[in-house]
Amino acid sequence: MFLWLTALALAAAPAKSGACAFDSTDKTWIEQALRNWRTSESAILKLKPAPLPTIVAIDASCTHIGRAASRAAIRWNSTAHPAGMVTLPDGKNAPIGPISFAAPDNGAARTGFFAISLPSVWRTSGVTSEIGLEQLMDGVLLHELMHTRQFYFVNPALTALGRKYHFGDDMSDDALQDKFKSDSAYVAAYQAETDMLYAAAAAASDAEARRLAGKALAMMRARRARWFEAENAQWEPLDDIFLTMEGLGQWLAYAWFVSPQGPGLDHQAAIAAVRRKRNLWTQDEGLGLFLVIDRLVPRWQTLAFAKHPALAEALLAKAADGPR
Repeated sequence: MFLWLTALALAAAPAKSGACAFDSTDKTWIEQALRNWRTSESAILKLKPAPLPTIVAIDASCTHIGRAASRAAIRWNSTAHPAGMVTLPDGKNAPIGPISFAAPDNGAARTGFFAISLPSVWRTSGVTSEIGLEQLMDGVLLHELMHTRQFYFVNPALTALGRKYHFGDDMSDDALQDKFKSDSAYVAAYQAETDMLYAAAAAASDAEARRLAGKALAMMRARRARWFEAENAQWEPLDDIFLTMEGLGQWLAYAWFVSPQGPGLDHQAAIAAVRRKRNLWTQDEGLGLFLVIDRLVPRWQTLAFAKHPALAEALLAKAADGPR
């Protein structure tokens, strides 16, 4: 019954007439992917449904804007865009290519938007996956839409940190990697920490998983104490925020991939699909971190989405401490 009601809620209302129309394959994909989000929001993240943000679906010729018309429909308004460029709801322009991101409006998810280029664009750009392009994009969409459920605490936190440390609104989870990637000692510490998290996630027993989680936690704290001081102090809170955001997004994609409500992939295939090239630090370490948290911290979702949520380090500490 729940799945039927979810599907009904995301059935598409007819698009406005005009020169643009969805490619039927693209349209089928995004409507199903949004239904997957509704299922994941409740069944995996354990959250009450929240209003969808404005959906911006992009193909080579047209921008399709989706807004909830009622509980029973999303209304699509399709308009042509200039060749090679799309204008987003915030007035910014983006080149046509494989993009997917969520953007808050004054920290309010209900007035923000989620933009994603459609499978036809990704396919033309040569993106492939061993699990199939559309399934890969299902995970990408879930990852980014999950961030709309984090806007309530992430946006105010980043705004306050920006004022304190004088960085702009273009701060991203890649910034820390860009800052330290040429420091071989830092890279080695990060890699050892990440490897320890995946070892904890794969440990033969929960007791061994907790022991290794404790080692990973100590390594994380030592890394931050060594490199995130004085003029680099801003990176400590940013590291915690971005590991929380990206780790949760990656974990949700993984959890959907292995879910019987999703494609039902085996663990190793799902891990390989989510980690891909393993070249994005916060995403790769964050997935390992939340695999450990999900294994060792019962009902962690209530902590991660609380009024004052527990972030990555605090959740890892609970994993290492064991049940109380």
